[in-house]
Amino acid sequence: MCGIVGMFTTPPLQRPWPVDGLDAMVQSLKHRGPDGSGKYVEEGLFLGHSRLAVLDLSSGGRQPMISQDGRFVISYNGEIYNFRELARELSGLGQQFKTTTDSEVLLAAWSVWGEKTLDKLDGIFAFAIFDRQQRILYLVRDHLGVKPLFYWQNGNETAFASEPLAMFGPIIPFPEPTPLDLDVYFTFNYLPAPHSGLKNVKQLPPGHILTISQKGTHLSPYWQLPIQVTPKPWNRDLLVEFFALLQQSVKSQLVSDAPLGLFLSGGMDSAAVALAVHNAKHNHTAYVQGFDEAAFNEAPAAINVANYLGLEAKTSTFIWNEEWILDTLGAMHELLADASCFPVYQLAKFAKEQSTVILAGDGGDELLGGYDTYKASQLMPIIRQIPAPLRNTALSLTRFLPADNKRYSLRMVTERLLLAAQAGPLKDHASFRRIFSDSMKVRLYEPDFLKAVVASDPIDNYAKKMQNIPKERSQLTGLQLGDLGHFLPSVLAKVDRMSMANGLEVRVPLLNRKLVEFCFQLPDEAKRYKGRGKRILRDAISPLLPPGHLQRPKAGFLPPVDSWFRNTGPIQNIFQDHLSWAKSQNLGWLNWKEVEKSLEEHKKKKINAGFTLLGILQFINWQKQMR
Repeated sequence: MCGIVGMFTTPPLQRPWPVDGLDAMVQSLKHRGPDGSGKYVEEGLFLGHSRLAVLDLSSGGRQPMISQDGRFVISYNGEIYNFRELARELSGLGQQFKTTTDSEVLLAAWSVWGEKTLDKLDGIFAFAIFDRQQRILYLVRDHLGVKPLFYWQNGNETAFASEPLAMFGPIIPFPEPTPLDLDVYFTFNYLPAPHSGLKNVKQLPPGHILTISQKGTHLSPYWQLPIQVTPKPWNRDLLVEFFALLQQSVKSQLVSDAPLGLFLSGGMDSAAVALAVHNAKHNHTAYVQGFDEAAFNEAPAAINVANYLGLEAKTSTFIWNEEWILDTLGAMHELLADASCFPVYQLAKFAKEQSTVILAGDGGDELLGGYDTYKASQLMPIIRQIPAPLRNTALSLTRFLPADNKRYSLRMVTERLLLAAQAGPLKDHASFRRIFSDSMKVRLYEPDFLKAVVASDPIDNYAKKMQNIPKERSQLTGLQLGDLGHFLPSVLAKVDRMSMANGLEVRVPLLNRKLVEFCFQLPDEAKRYKGRGKRILRDAISPLLPPGHLQRPKAGFLPPVDSWFRNTGPIQNIFQDHLSWAKSQNLGWLNWKEVEKSLEEHKKKKINAGFTLLGILQFINWQKQMR
């Protein structure tokens, strides 16, 4: 894993870029690649790279890398798990290799197959390849968006980077925020592709390639999830096939010349990865994050799994102080306010003391219907049968329910269910991810901002992603598809940014392309059964894990956000400091007096606004990072 950055200008060419400015762009990504850096510059082109050495730790793996014939040059972030198989195939076609890196194999593959290379790749990646002969720049992002890639365009000039802020400062001024993107962010506390929050800046969507030349810019998908009209019939053979694909995926991702370990929580997905690691006869260290709050602490269950499988477990206890909060905020270089960023950052820093590569269990909920939101969506038709006046009365009465510090308070759950029912089919499921309600936007948005986004409907845009399935397939499949394309990339962004801030590479075996395609051909009964998700995974691994482990209620990796903003402590001090800065800078966008009132109401338990306040904190932090 690494950090990539670059610039490209089509004729008429601009003046040469200052060397110190290019160096600063590469340096801004050093946390993603602390093991070395490099630049490639020719007229109209700059490619930069910061390296995290994982395969072939020698200097031969340095980038940017030029093909043997001198035609192509690459700056690449990621891992190609099947690079050895591709190398053997390419060797049979006359290609020779000087290193044992996957980057050299990818470059050789592009020299032979061009864009058809993308059909052959098994991995996670974001890369830029420049064809020096045709003067074409290709930007590519992996199938599901595990690795990030942002780009900025203005006239005939393009810049790109693994993180958006790396493109700006010395050479290109920081762009202004865009109202529509900010409305999406405040709606969800994250930004799905192509949104970035900044003018002329976009995220490259997962599974897409951007081609840039003098003829113009062309964005196109190279992969779309195939969903058959008829799902596979449910039978025990699917268990065997599923577990074989999981085992194969994990085995392929255990390739590393640097120390490797795994993240282990008390959940099913990371336990499945740990089991597959154990079955592959690799006894890597399992890193566990503990919490002092018993209701949030899964460490005992995770350690029990590690001991059962004979894996060494190392536990880090979450520390909630000003230093850790500021360090984590400092690693957030974009509009992303996932509360679990804080424990993930600490766990990544802890794991980096001994490991460079980590396997994690992300993706299982989207693939196999694990979220409780799928259960809630089943309730929507029932709730909508209640006459609207009665539902509205019930909604008004929720203010009398307790707004406590539980993971999900009764008041929050009741309000979300009632508001979701009002939203209508599909939009109800999307609205479960909502942070700013419509009423909160009216209260907290400045008038001009509110007016600028009056026609914006982020919830509907989310819901539209759920419609791209054959009409014969179930609603559950559509909900999963929407989450896979809209919500999952934000989860992956959290893991990528927090791990790479510590120079740690995280791989996600459950999101292997073949496994993803297999799971989306499963019938509903293989996923949700008797009110519970992940049936096929549960049935496949339960005989091989400690008795009773999978009977535990789903917890997730979510810290106690509401209590953070109610209890006197570091987050309130930091929030007040950021709020004072926003007011002193006349930051705009939000009504800061109403923000202060919301904080006070939250502290008095009149409302649950912890996630809203966290989103506002990160918004101010993001603005500070650009000044």
